[in-house]
Amino acid sequence: MKTTLYLARHGQTQWNKVGRFQGQLDSKLTQIGQQQSEQLALKLANQKIDLIVSSTLGRAVDSALICQQVLNRPIEQWSKLMERDLGLWQGQYITGIKVDQHYDEILHQFTALTPPTGESAVSCGARIYQALTTLAKNHLNKSLLVIFHGEALRCLLATLGNNSTGNAYELFDNGCLLQLSYLHSDESFQQIT
Repeated sequence: MKTTLYLARHGQTQWNKVGRFQGQLDSKLTQIGQQQSEQLALKLANQKIDLIVSSTLGRAVDSALICQQVLNRPIEQWSKLMERDLGLWQGQYITGIKVDQHYDEILHQFTALTPPTGESAVSCGARIYQALTTLAKNHLNKSLLVIFHGEALRCLLATLGNNSTGNAYELFDNGCLLQLSYLHSDESFQQIT
């Protein structure tokens, strides 16, 4: 028995476009972001998606609503799928934050170091892992589209042992899609390539 999870990053936002960290703040989808969300749904149109699950942040919810128009599936919102809390870096321009001596460790590595007043990559990864495990256990043998965030996705994959040295913006385009299976027999995730 397994649960299939299609993990997606929301469509492009106004702050993505101008290089500002959102974290748990929000900005609206751009027209390109709306198109990316529609394309995401079209990629899954031939799959049997049972449920769309999104982070509670507006950009993920808006992407989910666009997908719902194509896939005609119900939506659930989960606060545990919110983006990593980037603390005082939220709302700041990336170019201004890059000068911080810990920038690379915080956003390119998988460590317990936090941005000022923020959440570590390790904590974020554990939070997303637990949320997806709960979702999978609640939806045995179902297929779910899960729309959330790039940095949270990077932290999750590092939790699963897929470390990289890039940051989320380099690794995951807006509207990207990855597939995971949750294997109920051994309670583990398997990435489908």
